[in-house]
Order: sequence, then C-alpha cells, then structure tokens
Amino acid sequence: MKKVKRFFAAVISLVLLCPAAAVSAADKEVIIGGMPFGLTMYTSGVIVIDVDDSQNSPAKAAGIKENDIITKANGTEISTNEDIKAIISASQGEDIELSLTRGKSPISLSIIPRKNDDGEYEVGMWIRDSAAGLGTVTYFDESSYSFGALGHGVFDRDTGMLLPLKSGKMVTAAVTSATKAQKGIAGGLNGFMTDEVIGEISVNNGFGVFGRYLCKPDGMRVACADNDEIETGEAQIYCTVDSDGVKPYDIMIEKVDADDDTGQNMVIKVTDEELLEKTGGIVQGMSGSPIVQNGKLVGAVTHVFVNSPKTGFGIAVGNMLESYEKYGGYPES
Repeated sequence: MKKVKRFFAAVISLVLLCPAAAVSAADKEVIIGGMPFGLTMYTSGVIVIDVDDSQNSPAKAAGIKENDIITKANGTEISTNEDIKAIISASQGEDIELSLTRGKSPISLSIIPRKNDDGEYEVGMWIRDSAAGLGTVTYFDESSYSFGALGHGVFDRDTGMLLPLKSGKMVTAAVTSATKAQKGIAGGLNGFMTDEVIGEISVNNGFGVFGRYLCKPDGMRVACADNDEIETGEAQIYCTVDSDGVKPYDIMIEKVDADDDTGQNMVIKVTDEELLEKTGGIVQGMSGSPIVQNGKLVGAVTHVFVNSPKTGFGIAVGNMLESYEKYGGYPES
C-alpha cells in the first residue's frame, strides 16, 4: 500500500529571476497537464529561516542572518538539518567553522554553541532543508521526457527566498476537495500525495519547476503557441479541483503582455459558472494549470488576485520553455 501524506495547498508566490527571452514555441507539441502532483524538494545546504536576536544568541553574535545558506560545518558538507544538528551536539561548546552563501557571496563564520537548560548545545537559529506540497502540471514534452509545472518558483514559506534546489521528486497526488476563495481570503485545493515517484525535479526558478518524468503520461497533445499568437478573448484552463479529475473550464484572457519579464504575461478571469461554484475562482494549488486558446497551449495559471479571486495572472508557455532551457537545459533522451 502506498504511503499517503495529506496536504493543504501552500501559498506559493512569484520569485523573480533574470528575465528569460521569448522563445518560438510554435513547432513544439506537448501533452497538456492539469493533473495534480506532489513535490518534495531538498535544498543545496540548509536555509536559515530565523535567528534568535536575544543578547546571548550564538547565531546573532556570529553574524548569521535570515536567508543565509549553510553549506559546510567544520569542513563537512551540510545537506540536511540532521547534519548540522549532529555537529552542534558533538561540539562540546567549541567553535564551529561555518561556510555560508549570502546572496551570491561565500562567507566564513565562527559560531560558539551554548548549553541550554536541558544540557544540550544549541546555536539560536532555525533552519530548513526541504519543502513539500501540491501543484499542477502544465505540460509533458515527449521529445525530451521533460515536464513543466507551477509557472512560478517554489520558495521558503517563512523567508520568501527561492529554494536553492539540490534534488527533488515528483510523486502522484490526488485532489479531494476545494476550499472556496472569497474576497481577501485565498482558497485552496485539498488533497494528498503518495510515495510513488513519477519524475525528478531538476530546476526551480522564477518561471516554474521543471524536470524529467519517468513514465509516459496520457493526455491531449496540442501545439504550443508562439508568444505573439496569444490574444485577448475566450480560452480554457485545464485543472483538477475535485475527484472528477482534469476538466476544462472557461476563462477570458483580458490582457496580454508576453514580453513582461516577470512572467505576468496575461491577466485572466474565470467565467465558468461550474468552476466558480466549486472554487470561487482561482485558488492555491491551481498554479500551473494549462491555458489553452484556439487549440494551442498558450501558458499557465500562476497567481490569484486575493481581493478579486475570479482574476489572476498567467505566464506564456514560450517563457516557460525558454526558462527551462536557459536555467536548466533539457535532459538527454
């Protein structure tokens, strides 16, 4: 029996990277997604998400800051929270030499652990080495066995920092229900993910998560639209919001700016009465839902306007394809 982990869709906001130039996608054919998936991502090093700012805090005294990435301790590579906790526990209060990355700059610091009331050594900082949650697949590319999803990056929920990806897994998932969005209150998809691995995540950037899937998916094959083919007017999004599976729902593309280098290439509005009844509009977990217009994949849903949940942003598929090529490269077949 597959192990099951239950999740509520996490808030995922756009993280901007360097702009990706528009790519001609007109000759590419893909299988559109719309199905949920579970992701588990492990960071390269561990991220400092908070620092104790009290007077006797070792981390504060050492100059450690939120968003620092700890890569080594006493010369040992750090991959998990347990790695650094073990070194702190074994320190006996002696200095620990840390190698950090702050922004793009490498830094070396020395920290002196303190003994707490329980007799254990601690340094006064909170760290994270992984993230997990639900999202929606945008497309599968049969020519390279690659996939694109979310339409925006995965970031740390506490610091807002784009997670520096070391490795990641794509697993099967199911959506069971939706919490309806209301003005000022974000809704979300509710469901679970299993331990059945169906893909490997190799890229996490401002335009999506990308990688290679392990088994050939079923679905509708469509051509990708060039950025200049996207137009205002009627379109559909394909998504899963309950146990009925992937279904198309009507939207209007109200504004197009395919050259916007933030990935906010479309303003879309849900017009489908069935979807509005089920979700109230765009909700967390729908990020990555493919947008189809005139029989072509034009992009993916990325964000909701919290004060107007019928409306949100979409990214052009050409920018997703170019982003993967620029920052990660397509895996060899």
